[in-house]
Amino acid sequence: MLRIIIFISLIFSLHAFSQQTAQNLFSQYRSSLYQIQMIDKESGNKSSIGSGFRVSENGDIISNYHVISDFVYFPDKYRIQYLDSNGNTGSLQLKNFDVINDLSLLQIDPAQTSGLPFKLAENLPLQGSNIYSLGNPHDLGMIVVPGTYNGLKKNSFYQRIHFTGSINPGMSGGPAVNGLGQIVGVNVATAGNQIGFLIPLPKVKALFNSQLEINAKDYKSHMQKQLQQNQSKLITEILSKPWSHAPLGKASVPEQISDFISCWGGSNASEKDVKFLSVSSRCRIGEAIFLNGRLQTGEIEIEFEWLTSEQLNTFQFHNFLTKKIAFTRPGNQAGKNDVTNYRCQQDIVSNQHQVSQKSVLCARAYKDFDDLYDVLFISASNDFADGSLISHFTLAGVSADSMKQFSNQFMDSMSWQ
Repeated sequence: MLRIIIFISLIFSLHAFSQQTAQNLFSQYRSSLYQIQMIDKESGNKSSIGSGFRVSENGDIISNYHVISDFVYFPDKYRIQYLDSNGNTGSLQLKNFDVINDLSLLQIDPAQTSGLPFKLAENLPLQGSNIYSLGNPHDLGMIVVPGTYNGLKKNSFYQRIHFTGSINPGMSGGPAVNGLGQIVGVNVATAGNQIGFLIPLPKVKALFNSQLEINAKDYKSHMQKQLQQNQSKLITEILSKPWSHAPLGKASVPEQISDFISCWGGSNASEKDVKFLSVSSRCRIGEAIFLNGRLQTGEIEIEFEWLTSEQLNTFQFHNFLTKKIAFTRPGNQAGKNDVTNYRCQQDIVSNQHQVSQKSVLCARAYKDFDDLYDVLFISASNDFADGSLISHFTLAGVSADSMKQFSNQFMDSMSWQ
């Protein structure tokens, strides 16, 4: 009984300590927390909001890239404004941004600031440590959300901190701090159910210490350079290691192409009244790079499906495959103002393992960025009358050279058992 009482007392003590720490953080740093507003110049009203925080006496403010992305694309239509804890507003300048890691570096007039700026921590905290997320959810004012640092998200190409706590809309770009009020990350996303994600400290330091200031005329070229470097690193890493394989119907297909690309399997074997059997393997990176409200890039997905049917004759089965190929769509979001229409090439090819495939390879170009394409590939094997292997991949935002290298390795990755 005594142990239970001590345990309960400890729980309440920790909770009270966490609340006190949160209150202290808010009172000490509230003047360096801001709501970041995108103002439509025509209407004079805000079109979106996020959060930001000051990290220097010179007026440097950190936020997310996606919070100010409309300004990057349309600097003549929008301006960036802050709202401080006392209700004061003013203009912000965009100094630099990191589109890959969803960060932006803004500038406030130092004469309009007061209080202590946040300081960047020396290191990330130990796993299990208490940390605190600050921000402005739903335009309701600044809040502090206590949570737990759970280390870097496993199997992720774009590094994120796993944070146990509620990150709500409007908190994007706000700081996550340790008990001393030092920055360990930046709010970026939520998966619900007390699962949040933060951009880790090293990415924040890299942008803050870059000393690079970008002019509006160079925004797109700056973004293009970052995208090209990232896609080259991503595709090189995927192709640099052997792909593991597993059986699928009569075929052997890639089971895992990278540690940061997750795969799932499925079938319709338990469903009634189906005219065909489908056994599938699907893999995707599960992460994307936000460019604007219409366009996301950086995604990769691959899919293999073994189809057989005892109820369809050869002609019916062929028509079924043709329709299935025709309705395949790309995995990423893109608008007509950002990409061209797809241009496609059809062919019948046989790979190094003598797997014969009727294939379609399509690509669409990015209008704002040279040598970046979305790629859509789908093929159906021709080697069996009663079954077929459907193979599909999509790549978002890759160069022509990366497209060629990945396509070659993908097509040669299939064999018959």
